[in-house]
Amino acid sequence: MIFYEDTLSEQLRIETAIKKYGYAPEHNFWWYQCQAEEGSKNIFAESKDGSGLFNIEEKNKKGCTVFSSPIAGPANRIPVIIEYLTSIFQSGKIEKVTLELEDELYKNFILALPPKLKARKINYTLTWPLYNLEIFNCDLSGNNWSSLRKTKNKFYKNHQVVLLDAREYEDKKSLHLIVDEWRKQRGGNDRVHLFPYHNFIDSNFKGATEARIFMVDAKPCGINAGWPIPNSNIFYGALGIHDYSLPGLGDALYLEDLDWLKNRGYKKANMGGGEDALTNFKNKFRPESFYKTHIFSVVRK
Repeated sequence: MIFYEDTLSEQLRIETAIKKYGYAPEHNFWWYQCQAEEGSKNIFAESKDGSGLFNIEEKNKKGCTVFSSPIAGPANRIPVIIEYLTSIFQSGKIEKVTLELEDELYKNFILALPPKLKARKINYTLTWPLYNLEIFNCDLSGNNWSSLRKTKNKFYKNHQVVLLDAREYEDKKSLHLIVDEWRKQRGGNDRVHLFPYHNFIDSNFKGATEARIFMVDAKPCGINAGWPIPNSNIFYGALGIHDYSLPGLGDALYLEDLDWLKNRGYKKANMGGGEDALTNFKNKFRPESFYKTHIFSVVRK
């Protein structure tokens, strides 16, 4: 396995792997660049067939995180992870590797884990909702949608809403404030890291094919952004946050995203993983299905 430390210079290599093997929502070169916080370092791990892993060396130099799933074909995903772990632990300095794998991949990985390595218990689990936009009703007609319909109608009756292209919006400071206020006001105990969102804004939403500012009464109150998942017909809503400044704002922002994507011709939408509080919120919009990913770590025995 080869490790490439200058990931920006290896953009073509990494994007070639994504184009060939990518399948997960976060298989996006520029989103990978947003994951490195100060002191940590992105180091792409490549196997001989061009598949690989979004590796991040942590700032203490004693741990690594594999961001998202392996960029590999179905039959090669577990072998690539094991090849990576074998290489990374041979260095002697790395004590722990953190991974996030889909439920079935996680179960198969545990069965294939080499005897010299140990998987610690699952740290936490994310639930990812999938929406069928072909059957999603933008008008929210029918009794099943009455509560959301009332919330949406009341919001648009009381407020003037304008959508702006986030990449053309110059006041990036106000967008950073939305992220900070979102973190401060959100309920539940779901884990969240802010630096990828701040990095995403600073990059002017590189890697996104859709990025909009939700302006309410001439004030930026929310952001929706994302991209198509590689080798699929599914759009990934990577960013959907607001500042909690108005009643019904969260519902209105979420519905705007689903409406927008449906009208743009997307067939399905993956609206991102979350723990219990976020999943309970997203259930209101009637996803067609869910899947889970597990976050855990591997150490030497």
